[in-house]
Amino acid sequence: MMPHAPARPETPCSSPAHWGAVWAALLVGLAALPAMAQPAGAPDHECDRLAQPPRQAMGRLPALAEGVGYATLRAGAARAACAQAMAEAPAEMRFVAYAARAADKGGDSREAARLYRIAADGGNAMAQNNLGAMLEAGEGALPRNPREAARLYRLAADQGFPAGQANLGTLYAFGRGGLPRDDREAVRLFQMAAEQEDAQAQTGLGVMYAEGRGGLPRDTQEAARMWRLAADQGSTEARNNLRKLGVRN
Repeated sequence: MMPHAPARPETPCSSPAHWGAVWAALLVGLAALPAMAQPAGAPDHECDRLAQPPRQAMGRLPALAEGVGYATLRAGAARAACAQAMAEAPAEMRFVAYAARAADKGGDSREAARLYRIAADGGNAMAQNNLGAMLEAGEGALPRNPREAARLYRLAADQGFPAGQANLGTLYAFGRGGLPRDDREAVRLFQMAAEQEDAQAQTGLGVMYAEGRGGLPRDTQEAARMWRLAADQGSTEARNNLRKLGVRN
């Protein structure tokens, strides 16, 4: 079974919180900044240590800290650190993206969406992917917009961000987001992301091997290998696929 939910380097939180006033003054200045595809090069900051996703999930993006998983992210401390980082280096889009991640963990999905929008417009691949995921799912008070999600996933994928590649590949595999069904393109994207150890891509690539799609031979052994890799990272879809195949993880 192919994963359906768009991937982020975190799992969204649904409890309500409101930090909008804390960011208001910062957002005015940030929204006026010119777009930048690469970070401005600010040195590592407490915001990196408290809010950056795990290094593995960052792909080609700069990872100045080991990062923290979503489950262990301390939202209050991370938001405070990232607010300070944004004030000290307002052109550094990674701080805006990490502030969005912290807001999402704190339950403020509206603020997360707003901050992700700023960072995505500034060229941050993580923010492009995560905003795309919110648009695809209709989170953060955003209307569902799969076509815009596909556009954002492509921007992230073009920067080598593995979750963006996996999400775009999934849209091609299902023919969603205004994209035609294209198994070969899905396989290409899954392979790039799987090489960066993205669990959703490993799961999707396993499906392609199991079904012999996208120019791949039908190969249940390779499918099982991919699913084991994804299952070892906690993928429920991969575990279910292994169970259906009669293989123990």
